[in-house]
Amino acid sequence: MDKTKFENQYYYQTLKKRISFELKSFLGRLYSSKIRQTKKKYLQLGSGNLDQNSKIENLDFYNINKENLFGLKGFFKNRNLGHDLRYPLPYNSNTFQGVFSEHTLEHLYPFESIRLLEEIHRVLALGGVLRITVPDLDKYINACTNDKSDFFSQFENNCEMIWSLTQNYLHLSVWNYDMLKLQLKKCGFTKISKAEFNYGTNQELLLDKEGRKPETLYVEAIK
Repeated sequence: MDKTKFENQYYYQTLKKRISFELKSFLGRLYSSKIRQTKKKYLQLGSGNLDQNSKIENLDFYNINKENLFGLKGFFKNRNLGHDLRYPLPYNSNTFQGVFSEHTLEHLYPFESIRLLEEIHRVLALGGVLRITVPDLDKYINACTNDKSDFFSQFENNCEMIWSLTQNYLHLSVWNYDMLKLQLKKCGFTKISKAEFNYGTNQELLLDKEGRKPETLYVEAIK
């Protein structure tokens, strides 16, 4: 099968890339501040973009860069801060009023994902809002037995569709609402509920990418 069929959809990590990431992660943890001081109200995790909103701190799982390693603030155009989300978030407890994370949790193994949810709960202030999105397992299952929308019709068959969800883009875990709600509750969150695309409790956290809407589960939770 052509791994570039859907614009390099069938992505796999080479040994070279894996070693490179682990080296950057090690250097990042060695040289970066264990606790970052910030005046920003919100945290975006795994942002994957250059959002210059002055209220949002961007922490990108994959972008462990020179700015992060050596603290050269403002010198590089890239304002995303690199951090390995398998490790504790570099902030004091009760720092942020809100956290946004889009299609990031699935790139961690389940136990790593749960640990990240615990860390998000820790850095949120009391009453703070978490808005989190992931590929929705239930939408994929539903697409296996029903007429497929334009998004799901790109796959040749149900098996290929499940491959994409569970194996591609370095996905390491799958989520539906029941499991995400269960783990959020165990981490101490309250008022856990499904949300909709670009609609939620806090307008500042409505950073959803429209292209991901057909496959996405939107969830909000309060500390």
